[in-house]
Amino acid sequence: MTPLMLVLFTGIVMMTGFALDLIRHESERSDLQDALDRGVLAAASITQTVDAEVTVLEYLDTRALTSGAVAHSVIPDTQLNSRRIDASAEFEMPTMFLRMAGLGALPVAATSAALQRLQDVEVSLVLDISGSMAREVSSSTSQSRLAVLRGAASHFVDVVLNEAARDRTTISLVPFAGQVNAGPMFDHLNGSRVHSYSSCVEFTNSDFATTALPAADSRAQVPHFQWFRFEGAYGFEAAWGWCPSNAQPILPLSNNPDALKARINALIGHDGTGTQNGLKWGLGLLDPSTQPVTEHLVASGAVNAAFAERPAAFGNPDVLKVVVLMTDGNIRYQQRPKPTSYDSSSERAHWASNQLNSSNAVLSSSSSQNSDEDFRVEQFLALCQQAKDAGILVFTIGFDISETDDAYDEMRDCASSAGHFYHVAGLELVTAFDQIASTIEKLKLVK
Repeated sequence: MTPLMLVLFTGIVMMTGFALDLIRHESERSDLQDALDRGVLAAASITQTVDAEVTVLEYLDTRALTSGAVAHSVIPDTQLNSRRIDASAEFEMPTMFLRMAGLGALPVAATSAALQRLQDVEVSLVLDISGSMAREVSSSTSQSRLAVLRGAASHFVDVVLNEAARDRTTISLVPFAGQVNAGPMFDHLNGSRVHSYSSCVEFTNSDFATTALPAADSRAQVPHFQWFRFEGAYGFEAAWGWCPSNAQPILPLSNNPDALKARINALIGHDGTGTQNGLKWGLGLLDPSTQPVTEHLVASGAVNAAFAERPAAFGNPDVLKVVVLMTDGNIRYQQRPKPTSYDSSSERAHWASNQLNSSNAVLSSSSSQNSDEDFRVEQFLALCQQAKDAGILVFTIGFDISETDDAYDEMRDCASSAGHFYHVAGLELVTAFDQIASTIEKLKLVK
């Protein structure tokens, strides 16, 4: 029995030793792969000025386990708008136990590749400034939702318009309440201004079947009125009007972080929640058919001449189109003054400071509030699908809403995927915007 036990014991020791060599081999491989991954990521950066091979080798020299020379291959591929690095590394790991079986060394190998593409980026930042946004958030912070939004959206601008990306990136700021103040784009769509209190245009039902903006001089002006309670009368940061005032218009195709943040920090609440209108404008500023309007905005000085050819064509691999949509409430019906109550300058002046009621207002497109809201949701979701079909990346944020609210379902269903929908409360909004901005900027490992 003794010789047998010695043979078995020797076998067990050898098998244990073989296992230890294999464990060491996997640890070495993992360590080499990690160093190579970090090296190609650093070397693939467009802003990297050090030679690609030198960069990769510097990272290989920082391995935590075996140090020393490795056989390597680094193949850079630098194009006008991109930089790709393919690399491989290999060395021989001496064995301690497997050599007894004739294996004096095991090869440790890793391959990796990284790509950074300098894409042109077009972002539409569509932000809810309805009256409820002027109220305090539901969490422990005493700030208003607008105050939290200002900080979060400003940080988003800083991240997306970083110095390296600024020349290739534009952000269109689209604040919405019941409607959207078209600002410098109003004169293009409206054929006849009725009043000067604000500058919103009426979209027709068919407009929501496409991401394109309507033809020039084809849409009527939205009356200036108030339907829900005036939040400003209760001490909240809010101004009069279903259509935001002329101080809160669209800021199209800007890469000026200071201008964008100044406009964001000046946002105050208005009446209504026309999310479908906000999204319509946001998508219109990403649709290539809007390019003639951009040329007009360049000529008037509203847009930098460097972006005269934006929005770019759909499907262009060198262009990333993104819409970021944030709301804190359900889509609402579109109330309007009766035409007979808004057909003179004195009546228009009256409703610019006096609230409508059911005797002087009618519902748009429906005789039922519920069905009208459902109809607006259908318009909204149709736009979301149009955006996704066109290859636009859709991020949505449900801010300070309950999972039982209609807005939760609306934002979740609109997003490009479940991972593109953020349900946040209070200061979590800052994290949501930060994560979206980081996603846009992320350098991706491709192999």
